[in-house]
Amino acid sequence: RIQPFRGLGFSLYPRESKAMYRDFLRGDSVGRARQCRADHDRTLRAAERHYGVPAGVVGAILHVETQCGRNTGRRTVLYELARLAMANDPTNVRWNIERHREGEPRSRWAAIEARTHERARYLEQTFYPEVAATFRIAARNGIDPLDIRGSGAGAFGLPQFLPTSYLRFAVDGDGDGQVSLYDPDDAIMSAANYLRGNGWRDGLSHAQQRRVIWSYNRTDAYIDTVLTLARRLD
Repeated sequence: RIQPFRGLGFSLYPRESKAMYRDFLRGDSVGRARQCRADHDRTLRAAERHYGVPAGVVGAILHVETQCGRNTGRRTVLYELARLAMANDPTNVRWNIERHREGEPRSRWAAIEARTHERARYLEQTFYPEVAATFRIAARNGIDPLDIRGSGAGAFGLPQFLPTSYLRFAVDGDGDGQVSLYDPDDAIMSAANYLRGNGWRDGLSHAQQRRVIWSYNRTDAYIDTVLTLARRLD
């Protein structure tokens, strides 16, 4: 029911381009974000009162992550996480070393090999716990783990949580006894809970706000976009 592992090519120094986020601040995109903010005003305000995270910040994150649920991803989360967790497979590591050495002077080969091993260990150590957490989520909710759908990076729901973040921070926002990140009320409350759990408090400076959102996505362009959009929404 799941395709076999056939290798994973990975970057040694991954980074996200500013261009990935530029369109989120265009007029039409901001308009859709404002509509999302209005549609879920009651829950966003309740989350702000309960967790102390501004409604605009949570609304901006939901818009940037999935356009308020319009695009939560269709990939099989378990498979995507398992592929990433297999980065440190010896055959895969050797293939990546050869790939990254190509065209490089021999004087850099040792450094490339060391960095490849370091990056592969990081991916394994980061994503193997996410694979295990996927099974725990499925057992807790009585669902098939292969039915959880999300992004190619293994994140799912409106706020694009990884499975361990779901286990730590997901909450029942609408009181129906279920915790689904595809439900806007649950997603909003869970995202606010995540930010508070990672240090959001009243009176944070701009630099401190950036550090909290860094825990959500470690990209300066992402942080700039979220905070700029949040100001426009508020």
